Amino acid sequence: MPRNYSELEIVIDNDGGGRYEVEARHRVPEGDAITPRVPLALSPDDPALRDADPRVCGRALAASLFAAPAVRDAFVAAQTAAQERRLDLRVRLRISIDARELHALPWETLFDPAGEHPLFIGQHCFFSRYLFAREMRLPKLRAKSDVTALVVVANPSGLGPEMAAIDAAGEAARAAAALAPVPVTTLAEPGHATVERILAALRDGVDVLYIVCHGALVDDTPMLWLERTDGTRDLVAGSVLVDRIGTLERPPSLVVLCSCQSAGAGAARGGSTLMALGPLLAQAGVPAVLAMQGNVSVATMDAFMPVFFTELRDHGEVDRAAGIARAAVSQQPDWWMPAVFTRLDSGRIFYPPGFGPDEGDGADAWHAVIENIQHGETTPILGPAMSETVFGSRLQLAQMWAEAYHFPMAAHERDELPQVAQYLAVSQQGVFPRRLFFKFAYQHLSQQYRDILPPALSALRNEDIIAQLGEVVCTVGRAQRQQDPANPYRAMARLKLPVYLTTDPSDLLADALREGGADPGIRLCRWNRQAEACDDLLSEGRKRANPTAQAPMVLKLFGDLREPGSLVLTEDQYFDYLTSVSMNRNAIPLAVRARLNDSALLFVGFDVQSWEFRILFRSILNLEGADLRQEYQHLSAQLDPNSIVDPVSARRYLERYFQDKARLKLYWGDVGMFTAELLRRLEG
Repeated sequence: MPRNYSELEIVIDNDGGGRYEVEARHRVPEGDAITPRVPLALSPDDPALRDADPRVCGRALAASLFAAPAVRDAFVAAQTAAQERRLDLRVRLRISIDARELHALPWETLFDPAGEHPLFIGQHCFFSRYLFAREMRLPKLRAKSDVTALVVVANPSGLGPEMAAIDAAGEAARAAAALAPVPVTTLAEPGHATVERILAALRDGVDVLYIVCHGALVDDTPMLWLERTDGTRDLVAGSVLVDRIGTLERPPSLVVLCSCQSAGAGAARGGSTLMALGPLLAQAGVPAVLAMQGNVSVATMDAFMPVFFTELRDHGEVDRAAGIARAAVSQQPDWWMPAVFTRLDSGRIFYPPGFGPDEGDGADAWHAVIENIQHGETTPILGPAMSETVFGSRLQLAQMWAEAYHFPMAAHERDELPQVAQYLAVSQQGVFPRRLFFKFAYQHLSQQYRDILPPALSALRNEDIIAQLGEVVCTVGRAQRQQDPANPYRAMARLKLPVYLTTDPSDLLADALREGGADPGIRLCRWNRQAEACDDLLSEGRKRANPTAQAPMVLKLFGDLREPGSLVLTEDQYFDYLTSVSMNRNAIPLAVRARLNDSALLFVGFDVQSWEFRILFRSILNLEGADLRQEYQHLSAQLDPNSIVDPVSARRYLERYFQDKARLKLYWGDVGMFTAELLRRLEG
């Protein structure tokens, strides 16, 4: 689970006149405490900072950095806060591009202000070098159960006598053992460690890239000795590899560089570290890089790497994993050489699914969820992610529409489907987004599931798509549920509850309930006249029926495919929806309103920052008699760690936002993880 830390960020910049300035930012729950920017008396050419003894380097760095009282006091405050609150201390060093030469210094050796002991060799103070990225897309975090690795070991023929041969088989075996049980693909045979083969393997979506090879700084340019297909040497500029990794749709989450000079020159030699691979990869968009600052002994690597990857699998925080592994090799003279570069505030590249840190291991939250379900006192509210395997993601749909129809607004708004749909409604005509939704949904289904669809549904004419899209969706959904016992809709149907709410306009949920032996009735939220007409048609004869587990009610919140005019897509339609539900008591059936007021709400498949969730949440709060702070202890929603830059800070913000409105606990993970864990606990 995400941990809380006392966090200190040290920012070093060049004042433009060849002198350095420093400030410190202590992050606390009440807000950030930022010191004034003060001069930093630091000379990169100081012999003490190049000494082979890490103690000499560490004390020299401390004498310079903590000479400024404001910085020293900020460190002491952060350290004291960590001790008082029983937290670990996280230190991030942010060096501006104008002071990039300071990356050549061995900051990992830094001592405490009194010069008594190294700060980053224990198990409660963790350090990383934070870098801005020129690539603005968010890193894609993966669940730790889904992680894969690529190990590349280059030992080309034709190297000079000054370069010792690399034991390719031995290095590959050691790397695979350290990574275990992560699945590993290996490129270690002669002629395999080529740029093209590396890139081809990375395109398959590798999470960890582990490279072992010879390297050096040549005229301040990082170079790697890789291989040609015949096994001979190929001297490759590091920038070439970096640029090509940066073009990948999903770069590795972590790159480990075990090259002799891969992270700069280390303590014994100078060199421009910005031009070395560690910072270059981080700036190109790789979330985290673990790079060696010099020649690390085999003994150190054999002890460091297994601990590092064991820790990483446990919590996914690369700076923490490196710190604990560093402590394990603290008796080695080169303990300080592994350096972490990251572009993530949280340091997190993988995440374990579950409830958040203040719930401990999540056991209490799960206990309430299971108990409420077993007593029939839960109302599931199902979001767009439930049906992504059928319709595709709303993010992808928004981006495709924005690209196809030249959406002119800011780049971040291209990811919001309601905003893109609003633009199309204004620039084209009001009905255009709904027609486009049907068209794109059918294109996706007919291309993705052509082997599932019968001939009559696989080549529909444009004029038939609106009338038959529902049947196409049901056909695909039926096949998915048959193939996947953990299908999210199948899992929800197994809960045997009397009322379900869904944002899905199709019959995927109703079909899953029928397959489970129930006889569901479908109702619509009556937010406009088209929705009212469709609801009247669907509910004929069942309006007064009291829903039960055997005859449940499925309320479609944002429309039904049978009536395109009932769909909620644009910004204006979401606002109209909120207004209608807030003012019209009959917009939501009485039986559903009663459940919303007197049961635990189980949100599944929502991004808590999305339009769908925010509008729906506000509409529930606006219902007469609704008070989500009373009676039921636990509500549940998914927090997608890939939707935000700093998931830990975002979670704190969201919980503060919800605490006055609802007793809402957030689950860290996606729909598949949540439903799989839910079923496991129910069966247990």
